[in-house]
Amino acid sequence: MRNILLVEPDYRSKFPPLGLMRLATYHRERGDAVTFTRGKNPAHRALPWHRIYVASLFTWELPRTIDTVNYYRSSVVNAEDLIVGGVAASLFPEYVLERSDCKLLTGLLDQGGELDPGSPPLSSVLPDYSLLDSIDYSYSPTDAYFVKITVGCVRKCKFCAVPILEPKFGFSNALKSQLRRVESKFGSKQHLIVMDNNILGVDEFPTIIGEIADAGFEMGARRNKRKRSVDFNQGLDCRLITREKAELLSKICIDPVRLAFDHDGIEKPYRAAIGLLSEYGLKEFTNYLLFNFIDQPESLYKRMLVNMDLADQYGVAVTAFPMRFVPMNDVNKRHVSKGWHWRHLRGMQCVLLATRGVVSPSPKFFFHAFGDTPDRFKEILSMPDRYIVWRKAYETQGAQDWRKSFRKLNESDRADFLVLLEKLNKSRQRKQEVEGLRKFRGLVEHYYPGGNTPDNKPPEVDLGIQGLATGYDYALRSRRSVEPLPD
Repeated sequence: MRNILLVEPDYRSKFPPLGLMRLATYHRERGDAVTFTRGKNPAHRALPWHRIYVASLFTWELPRTIDTVNYYRSSVVNAEDLIVGGVAASLFPEYVLERSDCKLLTGLLDQGGELDPGSPPLSSVLPDYSLLDSIDYSYSPTDAYFVKITVGCVRKCKFCAVPILEPKFGFSNALKSQLRRVESKFGSKQHLIVMDNNILGVDEFPTIIGEIADAGFEMGARRNKRKRSVDFNQGLDCRLITREKAELLSKICIDPVRLAFDHDGIEKPYRAAIGLLSEYGLKEFTNYLLFNFIDQPESLYKRMLVNMDLADQYGVAVTAFPMRFVPMNDVNKRHVSKGWHWRHLRGMQCVLLATRGVVSPSPKFFFHAFGDTPDRFKEILSMPDRYIVWRKAYETQGAQDWRKSFRKLNESDRADFLVLLEKLNKSRQRKQEVEGLRKFRGLVEHYYPGGNTPDNKPPEVDLGIQGLATGYDYALRSRRSVEPLPD
């Protein structure tokens, strides 16, 4: 019997670590003792282990992941028994190997023999759902099947990691067998989370929908008197939505529908997809909007307006979930594309923190949060953090004066001012630099009063956008949490 430690670094993680869950099943079936932990645990570090596995997820969390890997290095005798795998390690293996003494397992692990001689493909091993009961951390949803039916994608989008991680597209694992195996060992689950990248692209899609419905997830399905739901969490390709597929989707309890509106060029099929899906009775949409790639703030604003227009046109809820693009080699999440300024990205994050990561199609909500024109939108994104989040609280205590001064800047001066803010954000001598300013000093004082970073606590008055966001059902429907503000 071997003693196995499974480690998920303590980054923010919504979904359970399926790779570690599969490893738990593999080792327990061989009589090994398995322990699961998150982050750096002194008690676990003090023990000797035959093998330690450390998961990775986002590339911008690689510094935290490496810190975790190195923390446990002394807990195994040989470096080859400290094994690192997962998405980030597969995308950026050289980063891991340059900074830690460990063994890497990259890719899909679908060939067999990667863990031990004769071991089965890890991708085919049933995840151990009971593993999650051993730690005090809440994943969401808590009562769901997590399945993957296809691999790869028919698209080769430059911003996406899927073509690298899963270069071949096609059908992979039958849904029925996945559900049957989970039920036989862990019992029936309330919801179904489908983790496929582009499930609409396979010829077997009608069969898949039939199996979902037959498994108890038909439209209106309930279990234990509670509504069940199907979530194609990685999104559906609006360009592949046909009348036949819209009708098929209407036969299952999909909630919400997730589409991607990544750039202006797909506006026509995006509009058509929502029109077709709403025609077949699907009313709840939470759609991904990529930004900070090849777009500009004006593009994001326009796409959010399109959502508001579609919601009004079809009488549906089209909630936006803006997703900030981060290159795969950016381990600090500090990438600023050519069309954006650092301050605008920071401002967008402030708005999303206040709105819990989502954008309601309600006109009252939208225009208050983002402004009534693209220029007003960029002005809002340029404001100091606290003026954005606690809009009304600071309206008479700074924001009015800031706005008057900012509007006096011509286009060239605004660009220079935004560059200065990015420079000051990175500076380790910010106080001295602010004190030495001649141009823009008054405006900079709103961001760094006296050269210092403000505490960003709101006055004891109306909270503005934050209070408004809390009052809207749309802003509470998000099934993801927004990440903290970048540095």
